[in-house]
Amino acid sequence: MRNRISLTALTTVLAVLALLFTAVPVSAATEGSVTGTFSTNAPPTVTAVTFVATSMTPQQSQTITVAVSDPDSITDLNTLVLKIWLDSDGGAPLQAEFDSAAANAQNCAVVTWTHTGGTGSTNIITPAGTTWTLGTCNVPDQNPEFSATSFTFTFVLTVGKVATETTAPAIWQIAAKATDDVSQTGWAYDAEGASMNWYGEISIPATTVTWAGLPPGVDFTGTNAQQALSNAVTYVSNGAYDEKVRATASWAGATYTATLDATGACSTAQQFALKADDTATYASAILVDATGVTIDDTGAQTTETGDSAATNNLWIKLSSTFNKDTYTGSIVYIVANGT
Repeated sequence: MRNRISLTALTTVLAVLALLFTAVPVSAATEGSVTGTFSTNAPPTVTAVTFVATSMTPQQSQTITVAVSDPDSITDLNTLVLKIWLDSDGGAPLQAEFDSAAANAQNCAVVTWTHTGGTGSTNIITPAGTTWTLGTCNVPDQNPEFSATSFTFTFVLTVGKVATETTAPAIWQIAAKATDDVSQTGWAYDAEGASMNWYGEISIPATTVTWAGLPPGVDFTGTNAQQALSNAVTYVSNGAYDEKVRATASWAGATYTATLDATGACSTAQQFALKADDTATYASAILVDATGVTIDDTGAQTTETGDSAATNNLWIKLSSTFNKDTYTGSIVYIVANGT
């Protein structure tokens, strides 16, 4: 007997298949929008760095101006950094040289102005604790200045004692970089730069060199003819320097006068001669005159604490005819520009 499918069962199967292959309607997509906006921040510009003089001298005040503009107003600035640094090969400075220059008493000073928020600002100079110092400067510190789009900073500084003396082609470069609050920068430099003049200073111990009870005719190597300074002589210089000594030409006594003989012969009554050195060795001693003789010409640039000569000695000689008295004069130690 053949299998038969009822009409009812077949109808049910077809209905199920129809449901499986019929697309189910999907709801339409919905959307909304928001407004997008962005703004740009213009970088600052250092329009001019100006140092009018063409040379600097340590321990003298110097004035440098830096003109800055920013379309977003000066309040947008974060820092302004001014650097004065030694460039050994001269020429126009590179921004990379500016960036790498680090504060050093001999070779670089850095002045930093920082906008601390509102109308506040701070100024510092490094290296701190040296004779590089900052004077009264003109910087933005009130609302009208911060709301403007340009400002000319004026920095007044005193050059450190051992800022390196220059010889061509070396010069001291002067440049500045402005940075805004999104780290954009602008920089410029003084076109001429500046030379650095020689500087030296000397510290002499408060002491009296005394030769007591000398006999007339005593020679440089005689008894008590050699005397040493009780403390060191200290030299500070930003370049090569010479150590020199001179003495007053006449030494006064209560009754008589003694005369300095720069030849060392002491062949005339009441003449005396002196020799000096920064060692205790007579063989290297130099005859002293009234204008200044060099006892050491090997001095080189020092630190700010200086170099100390701790063994300064003096030798005296008298003519064979000398009146009894106590004679007083000056022995002068000098630091001079070396060669």
